[in-house]
Amino acid sequence: MYKSKIVFLLTCISFTNALLAFEFSDTLKNPYFKKVYQATNKRSSDIIHTTLKVSFDWNNSQLKGEAEIIAKPYFKANNKISLNAKGMEILAVDAYDYNEQKKEGSEKLNSTYKYANDSLTVDLGRTVTAQQKFILRIKYIAKPNGLKKGGSEAISDDRGLYFINPKGTEKNKMPQVWTQGETQSNSVWFPTIDSPNEKMTNDIYMTVEDKYTTLSNGVLNDSKKNSDGTRTDHWVMDLPHSPYLVMMGVGEFKKITDAPWNGKEISYYVEKEYEPYAKEIFGDTKEMIEFYSKVLGTPFPWQKYSQIVVRDFVSGAMENTTATLHGDFMIYQNSREMLDGKKGEDVISHELFHQWFGDYVTAESWSNLPLNESFATYGEYLWQEYKYGRDAADAHSNESRIGYFNSSQNREVDMIRFNYGDKEEMFDQFSYNKGGQILHMLRKYVGDAAFFASLKLYLEKNKFKNAEIHDLRLAFEEVTGEDLNWFFNEWFLAKGFPLLDISKEYNPVSKTVKIKIIQAQDLKEVPLYVLPVDVDIYADNKVQRHRIVINQKEQEFFLPANTEPQLVNFDAERQLLYKKKYNKSDNEYIFQYSHAPLFLDRYEALYALKGNISKKENYEVIMNAALNDKWQGIRSEAIAFLKPLAKEKEAELKPLMTKILREDKNNLVRSAAINFLGQNYQDALLEPVFESLLNEQSYAVVSSALQALAAMNGEKAVVAAEKFTNEKNEDLVAAVSFVYAMGGADKNIEYFHQNLDKFSGYEVFEFLNYYISLVARCKHLSSYETFFSDLEKLQDSEGKSSGYIRKIIHEDFLPLLKKMPDVNSFGENFKSLKEKVEVSGR
Repeated sequence: MYKSKIVFLLTCISFTNALLAFEFSDTLKNPYFKKVYQATNKRSSDIIHTTLKVSFDWNNSQLKGEAEIIAKPYFKANNKISLNAKGMEILAVDAYDYNEQKKEGSEKLNSTYKYANDSLTVDLGRTVTAQQKFILRIKYIAKPNGLKKGGSEAISDDRGLYFINPKGTEKNKMPQVWTQGETQSNSVWFPTIDSPNEKMTNDIYMTVEDKYTTLSNGVLNDSKKNSDGTRTDHWVMDLPHSPYLVMMGVGEFKKITDAPWNGKEISYYVEKEYEPYAKEIFGDTKEMIEFYSKVLGTPFPWQKYSQIVVRDFVSGAMENTTATLHGDFMIYQNSREMLDGKKGEDVISHELFHQWFGDYVTAESWSNLPLNESFATYGEYLWQEYKYGRDAADAHSNESRIGYFNSSQNREVDMIRFNYGDKEEMFDQFSYNKGGQILHMLRKYVGDAAFFASLKLYLEKNKFKNAEIHDLRLAFEEVTGEDLNWFFNEWFLAKGFPLLDISKEYNPVSKTVKIKIIQAQDLKEVPLYVLPVDVDIYADNKVQRHRIVINQKEQEFFLPANTEPQLVNFDAERQLLYKKKYNKSDNEYIFQYSHAPLFLDRYEALYALKGNISKKENYEVIMNAALNDKWQGIRSEAIAFLKPLAKEKEAELKPLMTKILREDKNNLVRSAAINFLGQNYQDALLEPVFESLLNEQSYAVVSSALQALAAMNGEKAVVAAEKFTNEKNEDLVAAVSFVYAMGGADKNIEYFHQNLDKFSGYEVFEFLNYYISLVARCKHLSSYETFFSDLEKLQDSEGKSSGYIRKIIHEDFLPLLKKMPDVNSFGENFKSLKEKVEVSGR
């Protein structure tokens, strides 16, 4: 499961907030959870195989289904089986003995059933042993829209089965059906034991109109046209997986088949508009499969790998076995948009890594969710490292780390926790972000060879089965020959992180550096950590690495150095998940930027130096980084760091930004340079530069140039914006909105009205700020009415943000109405609007 970008806007914040990674903040005590124990679900029955025959009632958003379930008692003899079946109309239930030779039902049993509280309990009429299989045949109607909507931060709806625009009333939205099983929602559309520690094979007969394409787990066994104009596709999944990983997708999707991996199909299902770009969007998939198979020593285990992109998805993406489902907002781009980067690359790698960690081996309970999500998050790191290098991976990891630290300010919880209030709470920055950091620390401790050998052993021992955190520990212990309880106890089975107070002192007589370290975290709340860490001593133009182990509250280490070090680089591998106080001079940071090799070495140095950017030496280092640092993210940040000196150093910085704009190979860095120029200089010579940039292909460059032009010549920018009003790119829509907010008029209201649905979550707030700025410039009542109508619709669809919408209405829009020119000329229409606004803003 990949959390949606709405959630990640809270976590993937600007690098300029990265100070959180380097300074202390109070760790809040957490009374959040009740003292409960969420045990792994007891297994009384075991489903061997499920066959489904389904068709779709689009008008009523319902599914007509027949389920044939082969099951048996798990261990103890039993005469009953209980299935999850949420919100269904049960039409018939029959039970049969299973004929092992014929692989079918034989004698019908004298069974009865009871359906209540979303549970279907079947009394078989006699007791059967664990060696005796039986068959249930159930006819039912699934009615997902009759269920109360639930969900969480990561998964906004838990009704399992979704009919999107089923009657085709919404233009530009393809009618489609798709499912979302995690956590326990597939029992909305087929009866099952909806628990992660259940494993079964399955097949599905999907009857649809012939115009529709279908997708499910496994392979398409056959497809038959029916006499009534429908078609029945038979999908077969003959390898066991958990019920929540079963999926369906139906719609007029275009299937694009890519080059296979080891004879296994790789395919993509997209809307027609994106058919030309599918191989470009997903084109790294085969290389990812090859890389992960090789690094894990475990070949991709499934029959095929498909990816489908759907509308209105309730999360970011979902790792259904062999058939990952993506939300359109996470993936869709055209070739021009991909010039600025593939926004879906991380989610594609995340969901693919789940095919090993989550699908092949599945966490036995939601308490053990990090075994799924922490690994998938670390899969993103591994791909970035392999494909783009260590800087790219570390920059990506740093964003994730900051996301965790932000969440930890509000609460701290154990990674593997059995005291959650609701299973949905497990899908948070702990299971994802923090878990990825912990796995990286484990890798750095045991080394690459042992790390990947341990993962291979873990996968081999638990394939097609379930696991808990101790299974992972035992695999690492078997490979390394070392007791690793200390590591798993302090990181996976406890909460918090270390707070380190670090100081150093050089003794020229003994020629040693004394490093004093205090673990300053609240030991009543979090552990006293054992922290193996590397320290690099730079002296005499040489660097020497020392491994130390911190295991006390206060500790001193004496490391050799023939001369006073130019730099003592603590945590030289930048692998610890911690916050620190460590005072270094500007000269040390300057040396660190130039000599320490890693992304975080350089970024930490620049971040510290910008605090005294007026100092000549600091300024020169940051200016050099903006032009020459090898990582584009640092170049962009360095440009932003120079802003305080934009006016004072105009003679140097304006040519520098122009040079970056002209020579840098990265569009996002060029965009940062344009922003710098547009925000800081009113130079007529720059106006034609910005105008010429409007003809470039990069949306990032065009968007920045349009906003820069607006800051310099609003009227010209409004005219220039007209040619971009049909563009769908979000960056450009935001730029045009900014231009209209600065200098637009009533005629531009329709642009905001048409584009409001392109934004969601926290992005919509910035768009609304532009929108109301334009409204403040308008003179026609219809503009005000359109804006208010949009606010009402938004308040209905963004219930969790309704307080913010009310604030806009009460504090921004209502005062505008009172100041509106020629109010009396609008008569009753204006009076009616004002009354509605006053009521809505309360």
